[in-house]
Amino acid sequence: MTRDEFASLIRWPRIFRVIGIINPFIMVPQLYKIWRTMEAADLSLITLGTVLAVQVGFSLHGFFKLDKTLMRSNFIAAVMTIITLISIPIIQTM
Repeated sequence: MTRDEFASLIRWPRIFRVIGIINPFIMVPQLYKIWRTMEAADLSLITLGTVLAVQVGFSLHGFFKLDKTLMRSNFIAAVMTIITLISIPIIQTM
C-alpha cells in the first residue's frame, strides 16, 4: 500500500481539517485560566516562546507550500499564543 493509498483509506484530508480547526484553540484553556485566576506565575515563557516559534514556522511552511489549512491554523494559533504572552505581564501587574 502506498502512502497516498493509506492517506485516502484513513481520509487524511478530513482528519487534517479537524486538526486544523482544533489547533488554534489549544491555548484557549490556558488563556481562560490565567484571566479567571489572575495568576500567571506558573507559566513558562520559554515554553510559550518555543510554541510560538513552532507555530510561526509551520504557518510560514504552509504559506510557502501553498497549504492554506496549515498556514491559517498555525497563524491563528500563533495569535492565541501571542495574546497569552501579552496577558502574562498584564496579569502580573494587577
